[in-house]
Order: sequence, then structure tokens, then C-alpha cells
Amino acid sequence: MATNAAEEKGTAIFLDVFRRADKSDSGFISWEEFVMHFADGVMGKEELKAIFDEIDTHNTNSIDTGELCSYFSKHLGEFRCIFASVEDLSAKITNALFATAPVYEKMNRTEKFVRRFLLRETINQLSALQLPVEAASDHLDYQAREERKDILPVEVDQFTKAPGSVIPGRIVRRAKRQVSSQSTGSEIYEYTEGGVVGLNQQVDRLASLVDKLEHKVNFEGFTDEELVTEPDSLVLMVQRDFNVRDSHIDDFRKSLRSYVEAVQGIGGCLNVCVRNFQNTGRFSMYEIWESEEKQQKSADTDAVRSFNNDNKQNLQTDEVSSSISVPANWWKRDV
Repeated sequence: MATNAAEEKGTAIFLDVFRRADKSDSGFISWEEFVMHFADGVMGKEELKAIFDEIDTHNTNSIDTGELCSYFSKHLGEFRCIFASVEDLSAKITNALFATAPVYEKMNRTEKFVRRFLLRETINQLSALQLPVEAASDHLDYQAREERKDILPVEVDQFTKAPGSVIPGRIVRRAKRQVSSQSTGSEIYEYTEGGVVGLNQQVDRLASLVDKLEHKVNFEGFTDEELVTEPDSLVLMVQRDFNVRDSHIDDFRKSLRSYVEAVQGIGGCLNVCVRNFQNTGRFSMYEIWESEEKQQKSADTDAVRSFNNDNKQNLQTDEVSSSISVPANWWKRDV
């Protein structure tokens, strides 16, 4: 029995690519969404359309996850082992971060120093890997533009309501790198030499680490000062896992979307995000609340009651949930 492309080791990253490209959350990537996500400032409109049509093997004028994963799976080459390592290291670093949270305050000052150093060094080593990859990407972009100067790159703002939208490429990557440098407060390219050996697995974490930072959870923010315990000194992180019946996937998605939209407007809810494991009925939802009391209070709202009632029919097994409290100053609010 053939393995689905989305389940092959090293291809899970394209499920995240699909999620980010599917701006409308329709479950498909339209031509306009494809251009907005994949245009690179080099390829022309006709070239991109030819690639889009090649990926769209079902001839629906849209791309589903299976088509996207199957297309890139055929072209991965040596990058397959890199992306496979990304998947593994992502899980390992996430486990390390969550293992640190409940024990850090109980450590002595020396142990705290070591833990902070290890976190900073992880960032430094990952950033050291990022630099040569970005340099190579910039060079390949330049070569591609030079070899066909007659081709006019597709303009993303033709497909969006925001005039002047920036095409992904060197400028955007440099801006992100600058933001990363400002955030870490350290010389992020200091360890290029000697750190690459043994870090093949850590290129793994790069995309997932950025994703965690984009969701505003700051695990750099450990402090060894004594803090006064106050009611709002902790935030509550809740994980809820769902195993949905195959015949109720659409009903669950509709109910889940209504719940997320409603709960984000409830006082005390700082963030909600959802992950769906492709070709399964497994969903994980992550909520961050100002306090446990406010999270429990939300259970009395119509939106939460409706979602929980719908789950009695939609779920194949009972919901599994877990929670952990972390220092509130680890939460990065938008600036």
C-alpha cells in the first residue's frame, strides 16, 4: 500500500506551507493565493501558472494538500533529510521548553544561568545556520533574474487589495533577520565556525522556532530575580486534543471556527490557534488565558456550551485536555 505523500518523513513541512498559503481557510489554495505565497520576485506570471497547473493534477483550478505534498515530494532530493530533521528537532525543542517552564523557578542561580545559556546558544547556533542558507538563496535569486532579464516578475499586488505588497525575497529575509537580531539581543552570527558539525538536526527547528515566536510565546524571558506572586503573574496555556469522526469533519470544522471566533472576543483570552493532522480526524487547539479563573468563567458562555455540545456528536472519543501555567512576562504582546 503506497504511503500518502503528506505522511512521508520530511514532507510535513508542506502542510504548514499549505496552511499559510490558504489565506481563506477554505481547504484549497486558489491561483490568487498561490501567487501571493509563492511569487519570489523572479518567476513570471506564465511560469507560475504553468507550475500551478502542474501541481493541480485534479484540474480543479485549485490545489489541495495532497497535490502540494505530492509535487514537492518528487523534488526534495537532499532536502528531504533536512526537513525530516526539522520535524524531529521541532518536537525535541518544544519538549525541552515545556520541561523547563515548571522547574525553572525551583533551580538555584547556577542552574538558572546554565539553562539561560543553553537557550541563548540554541538561538545562536540556529541563526549561524540561517546565514549561509540565506546567502545561497539570495545568490540563486540573482542568477535566475540575470539568466532571463526579458521576463517580468509577477507582481503580488495584482492579486491583493493592499497596493505595494512586497514580493518575498532578499529584502524580506533581511528584515526578518534584523528583527531576530534585535529580539535576541546578542551577536547571532558569532558561532558560524565549529557549530555546524552536529547541527544538521538543528536546521530542523528553524521554521518551527519562528512559528512559535510568531505565536507570541517568549521562552527567552527567564529571569532569576525574586518576584512577588500576584494573581496576574501567570498565564494559563491549555491544549485540547480532539479525535473527530470521519463523517463529522465538516460539522466539527464549522463548530470549531465559530468557537474560535467567539472565544477570541471573550475577556481574558489572549490567543487561540488550531492544528489539524492531515488525512486524520485529529485536531489540537491551543489557548492562552490571562488566568485559570477567566478560562473557567468562559465555560458559562453560549459559544463554549454550544461547542462542547456539538462535540458529543462530532467526536469519536472524549476530548483530552491539559494545561500549564507559565510566567506572564513570557507572553509577548504585539507592539
